[in-house]
Amino acid sequence: MREISKISIPKDIEVEIAEIHDGIYRIAGFDNTFGITFNQFLIDDEKPMLIHTGPIGMYNKIEEKVKEVIPLEKLTYISFLHFESDEWGGMQFLDSANAKLVCSDLSSKLNLTGWYNIPVDHISFWENEILKTGKKSFRFIMTPHVHHWDSMMIFEENTKSLFSSDLFIQPGNNKPVTTENLSESMLTLYRGAGIFANEAPVRKTTERLQNLSPKMVFPMHGSCIDGSVFSKYTDTIMNNTFAYEGILLGQRVETVI
Repeated sequence: MREISKISIPKDIEVEIAEIHDGIYRIAGFDNTFGITFNQFLIDDEKPMLIHTGPIGMYNKIEEKVKEVIPLEKLTYISFLHFESDEWGGMQFLDSANAKLVCSDLSSKLNLTGWYNIPVDHISFWENEILKTGKKSFRFIMTPHVHHWDSMMIFEENTKSLFSSDLFIQPGNNKPVTTENLSESMLTLYRGAGIFANEAPVRKTTERLQNLSPKMVFPMHGSCIDGSVFSKYTDTIMNNTFAYEGILLGQRVETVI
Protein backbone atom coordinates (compact mmCIF):
# COMPACT_ATOMS: atom_id res chain seq x y z
CA MET A 1 0.00 0.00 0.00
CA ARG A 2 1.33 3.43 -0.93
CA GLU A 3 2.16 5.68 1.99
CA ILE A 4 -0.28 8.56 2.24
CA SER A 5 1.48 11.82 1.48
CA LYS A 6 0.66 15.15 3.03
CA ILE A 7 -0.06 18.19 0.92
CA SER A 8 2.43 20.97 1.53
CA ILE A 9 0.81 24.41 1.74
CA PRO A 10 3.28 27.22 1.02
CA LYS A 11 3.93 29.14 4.25
CA ASP A 12 7.48 30.35 4.75
CA ILE A 13 8.52 31.12 1.19
CA GLU A 14 9.94 34.47 0.26
CA VAL A 15 7.59 36.83 -1.54
CA GLU A 16 8.73 39.56 -3.92
CA ILE A 17 6.94 42.47 -5.54
CA ALA A 18 7.70 44.23 -8.82
CA GLU A 19 5.81 46.86 -10.78
CA ILE A 20 5.28 45.44 -14.24
CA HIS A 21 3.54 48.33 -15.98
CA ASP A 22 1.48 51.41 -15.13
CA GLY A 23 0.52 50.57 -11.55
CA ILE A 24 0.14 46.81 -12.09
CA TYR A 25 2.30 44.88 -9.62
CA ARG A 26 3.26 41.20 -9.56
CA ILE A 27 3.55 39.70 -6.07
CA ALA A 28 5.19 36.28 -6.37
CA GLY A 29 6.55 33.55 -4.14
CA PHE A 30 8.35 30.40 -5.32
CA ASP A 31 7.31 27.08 -3.80
CA ASN A 32 9.96 24.36 -3.99
CA THR A 33 7.45 21.54 -3.49
CA PHE A 34 5.56 22.29 -6.70
CA GLY A 35 8.40 24.05 -8.50
CA ILE A 36 6.27 27.06 -9.45
CA THR A 37 5.62 30.61 -8.38
CA PHE A 38 2.28 31.66 -6.97
CA ASN A 39 1.45 35.06 -8.47
CA GLN A 40 -0.88 37.77 -7.26
CA PHE A 41 -1.48 41.03 -9.11
CA LEU A 42 -2.16 44.33 -7.38
CA ILE A 43 -3.79 47.09 -9.42
CA ASP A 44 -3.01 50.51 -7.94
CA ASP A 45 -5.87 52.71 -9.14
CA GLU A 46 -8.60 54.91 -7.66
CA LYS A 47 -10.30 51.70 -6.51
CA PRO A 48 -7.41 49.23 -6.09
CA MET A 49 -7.90 45.56 -6.92
CA LEU A 50 -5.99 42.42 -5.99
CA ILE A 51 -6.24 39.54 -8.48
CA HIS A 52 -5.68 36.23 -6.63
CA THR A 53 -4.86 36.01 -2.91
CA GLY A 54 -2.48 33.05 -2.85
CA PRO A 55 -2.96 30.01 -0.57
CA ILE A 56 -3.88 30.66 3.03
CA GLY A 57 -0.33 30.02 4.26
CA MET A 58 1.06 32.86 2.13
CA TYR A 59 -1.47 35.45 3.22
CA ASN A 60 0.61 37.44 5.72
CA LYS A 61 3.59 37.94 3.43
CA ILE A 62 1.39 38.91 0.49
CA GLU A 63 -0.46 41.38 2.68
CA GLU A 64 2.82 43.04 3.65
CA LYS A 65 3.68 43.53 -0.03
CA VAL A 66 0.27 45.07 -0.72
CA LYS A 67 0.87 47.52 2.13
CA GLU A 68 4.15 48.62 0.52
CA VAL A 69 2.05 50.09 -2.31
CA ILE A 70 -1.29 51.11 -0.77
CA PRO A 71 -2.89 51.21 2.69
CA LEU A 72 -4.70 47.91 3.15
CA GLU A 73 -7.96 49.68 3.98
CA LYS A 74 -7.94 51.24 0.50
CA LEU A 75 -8.19 47.84 -1.20
CA THR A 76 -11.60 47.84 -2.93
CA TYR A 77 -11.82 44.62 -4.96
CA ILE A 78 -10.40 41.13 -4.54
CA SER A 79 -10.86 39.02 -7.65
CA PHE A 80 -10.33 35.32 -8.22
CA LEU A 81 -10.45 33.71 -11.67
CA HIS A 82 -11.66 30.27 -10.64
CA PHE A 83 -12.48 28.46 -7.43
CA GLU A 84 -9.20 27.04 -6.16
CA SER A 85 -7.14 27.68 -3.05
CA ASP A 86 -4.18 29.37 -4.75
CA GLU A 87 -6.61 31.83 -6.32
CA TRP A 88 -8.39 32.83 -3.13
CA GLY A 89 -7.22 30.75 -0.16
CA GLY A 90 -6.09 33.98 1.54
CA MET A 91 -9.66 34.99 2.32
CA GLN A 92 -8.58 37.23 5.21
CA PHE A 93 -8.15 40.01 2.65
CA LEU A 94 -11.92 40.28 2.77
CA ASP A 95 -11.55 41.71 6.29
CA SER A 96 -10.22 44.88 4.66
CA ALA A 97 -12.69 47.66 5.31
CA ASN A 98 -13.78 48.30 1.71
CA ALA A 99 -12.94 44.97 0.06
CA LYS A 100 -15.52 43.33 -2.20
CA LEU A 101 -15.09 39.82 -3.60
CA VAL A 102 -15.24 39.62 -7.43
CA CYS A 103 -15.74 36.37 -9.35
CA SER A 104 -17.42 34.87 -12.40
CA ASP A 105 -21.18 34.34 -12.39
CA LEU A 106 -20.52 30.59 -12.55
CA SER A 107 -18.26 30.73 -9.49
CA SER A 108 -21.01 32.58 -7.68
CA LYS A 109 -23.71 30.06 -8.56
CA LEU A 110 -21.65 26.87 -8.34
CA ASN A 111 -19.18 27.55 -5.55
CA LEU A 112 -20.26 30.47 -3.36
CA THR A 113 -23.85 29.44 -2.71
CA GLY A 114 -24.73 27.31 0.29
CA TRP A 115 -21.30 27.29 1.96
CA TYR A 116 -20.75 28.36 5.55
CA ASN A 117 -19.07 31.75 6.05
CA ILE A 118 -18.89 32.64 2.33
CA PRO A 119 -19.50 36.36 1.67
CA VAL A 120 -23.02 36.74 0.32
CA ASP A 121 -22.40 40.29 -0.92
CA HIS A 122 -19.82 39.35 -3.55
CA ILE A 123 -19.97 40.74 -7.10
CA SER A 124 -20.18 38.39 -10.07
CA PHE A 125 -19.56 39.14 -13.75
CA TRP A 126 -20.46 37.55 -17.06
CA GLU A 127 -19.03 37.62 -20.58
CA ASN A 128 -17.87 41.09 -21.74
CA GLU A 129 -19.11 42.89 -18.63
CA ILE A 130 -16.87 45.73 -17.44
CA LEU A 131 -15.50 46.79 -14.05
CA LYS A 132 -13.94 50.27 -13.91
CA THR A 133 -11.46 50.94 -11.13
CA GLY A 134 -10.62 54.52 -12.18
CA LYS A 135 -8.19 54.87 -15.08
CA LYS A 136 -8.43 51.15 -15.81
CA SER A 137 -11.27 49.19 -17.35
CA PHE A 138 -11.44 45.42 -16.81
CA ARG A 139 -13.43 43.25 -19.21
CA PHE A 140 -14.40 39.77 -18.10
CA ILE A 141 -13.95 36.80 -20.43
CA MET A 142 -15.67 33.52 -19.61
CA THR A 143 -13.39 30.54 -20.31
CA PRO A 144 -15.25 27.39 -19.15
CA HIS A 145 -13.16 24.23 -18.88
CA VAL A 146 -9.89 26.09 -19.36
CA HIS A 147 -8.85 24.28 -16.18
CA HIS A 148 -12.18 24.60 -14.30
CA TRP A 149 -15.76 24.94 -15.49
CA ASP A 150 -16.16 28.30 -13.70
CA SER A 151 -12.89 29.73 -15.09
CA MET A 152 -12.65 33.26 -16.41
CA MET A 153 -9.94 35.69 -17.46
CA ILE A 154 -9.73 39.48 -17.26
CA PHE A 155 -8.53 41.91 -19.92
CA GLU A 156 -7.57 45.47 -18.99
CA GLU A 157 -8.44 47.44 -22.08
CA ASN A 158 -6.30 50.58 -21.66
CA THR A 159 -2.97 48.83 -21.02
CA LYS A 160 -3.98 45.73 -23.04
CA SER A 161 -3.09 43.51 -20.09
CA LEU A 162 -4.38 39.91 -20.03
CA PHE A 163 -4.79 38.13 -16.70
CA SER A 164 -4.87 34.54 -17.94
CA SER A 165 -5.05 32.46 -14.75
CA ASP A 166 -3.58 28.97 -15.44
CA LEU A 167 -3.14 29.44 -19.18
CA PHE A 168 0.40 30.28 -20.34
CA ILE A 169 1.98 29.34 -16.99
CA GLN A 170 5.59 28.20 -16.72
CA PRO A 171 7.44 26.24 -14.03
CA GLY A 172 10.52 27.55 -12.24
CA ASN A 173 11.47 30.70 -10.38
CA ASN A 174 11.76 33.04 -13.34
CA LYS A 175 12.13 36.81 -13.49
CA PRO A 176 9.06 39.06 -13.28
CA VAL A 177 8.81 39.56 -17.07
CA THR A 178 10.09 37.26 -19.78
CA THR A 179 10.76 37.77 -23.47
CA GLU A 180 11.87 34.12 -23.78
CA ASN A 181 9.84 31.34 -25.34
CA LEU A 182 9.19 29.05 -22.36
CA SER A 183 6.24 27.34 -23.99
CA GLU A 184 7.80 23.87 -24.12
CA SER A 185 8.27 23.84 -20.35
CA MET A 186 4.67 25.08 -20.11
CA LEU A 187 3.47 22.00 -22.02
CA THR A 188 5.62 19.69 -19.89
CA LEU A 189 3.93 21.10 -16.80
CA TYR A 190 0.46 20.67 -18.30
CA ARG A 191 1.11 17.05 -19.27
CA GLY A 192 2.57 16.21 -15.87
CA ALA A 193 -0.23 17.87 -13.90
CA GLY A 194 -3.15 16.84 -16.08
CA ILE A 195 -5.06 20.08 -15.48
CA PHE A 196 -6.76 20.23 -18.89
CA ALA A 197 -9.28 17.49 -19.66
CA ASN A 198 -9.35 18.31 -23.37
CA GLU A 199 -7.48 20.55 -25.79
CA ALA A 200 -10.60 21.83 -27.62
CA PRO A 201 -11.87 24.46 -25.13
CA VAL A 202 -8.31 25.63 -24.48
CA ARG A 203 -7.65 26.16 -28.18
CA LYS A 204 -10.97 27.94 -28.75
CA THR A 205 -10.11 30.33 -25.92
CA THR A 206 -6.58 30.78 -27.25
CA GLU A 207 -7.97 31.86 -30.63
CA ARG A 208 -10.06 34.50 -28.89
CA LEU A 209 -7.08 35.74 -26.91
CA GLN A 210 -4.96 36.06 -30.05
CA ASN A 211 -7.47 38.59 -31.35
CA LEU A 212 -6.93 40.75 -28.26
CA SER A 213 -3.20 41.20 -29.07
CA PRO A 214 -2.22 41.74 -25.41
CA LYS A 215 0.87 43.81 -24.67
CA MET A 216 1.48 41.87 -21.45
CA VAL A 217 0.16 38.55 -20.13
CA PHE A 218 -0.12 37.99 -16.37
CA PRO A 219 -0.39 34.23 -15.66
CA MET A 220 -1.04 32.69 -12.25
CA HIS A 221 2.33 30.90 -12.22
CA GLY A 222 5.63 31.91 -13.80
CA SER A 223 6.83 35.11 -15.44
CA CYS A 224 4.64 37.74 -16.99
CA ILE A 225 4.91 37.34 -20.75
CA ASP A 226 5.82 40.27 -22.97
CA GLY A 227 3.46 40.67 -25.91
CA SER A 228 6.38 40.38 -28.35
CA VAL A 229 6.57 36.61 -27.66
CA PHE A 230 2.88 35.94 -26.99
CA SER A 231 2.43 34.29 -30.40
CA LYS A 232 5.07 31.68 -29.50
CA TYR A 233 2.91 30.53 -26.60
CA THR A 234 -0.34 30.54 -28.55
CA ASP A 235 1.24 28.62 -31.45
CA THR A 236 2.46 25.97 -29.02
CA ILE A 237 -1.05 25.58 -27.58
CA MET A 238 -2.63 25.37 -31.03
CA ASN A 239 -0.20 22.83 -32.49
CA ASN A 240 0.66 20.39 -29.72
CA THR A 241 -1.04 17.88 -27.43
CA PHE A 242 -1.13 18.64 -23.73
CA ALA A 243 -4.45 17.36 -22.32
CA TYR A 244 -4.93 14.75 -19.60
CA GLU A 245 -3.67 11.29 -20.55
CA GLY A 246 -3.76 9.37 -17.28
CA ILE A 247 -1.37 11.47 -15.19
CA LEU A 248 -2.55 13.75 -12.37
CA LEU A 249 0.01 15.75 -10.41
CA GLY A 250 2.72 13.40 -11.63
CA GLN A 251 0.90 10.20 -10.64
CA ARG A 252 -0.45 7.62 -13.04
CA VAL A 253 -4.19 6.92 -12.87
CA GLU A 254 -5.42 3.78 -14.60
CA THR A 255 -8.80 4.23 -16.24
CA VAL A 256 -10.96 1.56 -17.80
CA ILE A 257 -13.24 2.60 -20.66
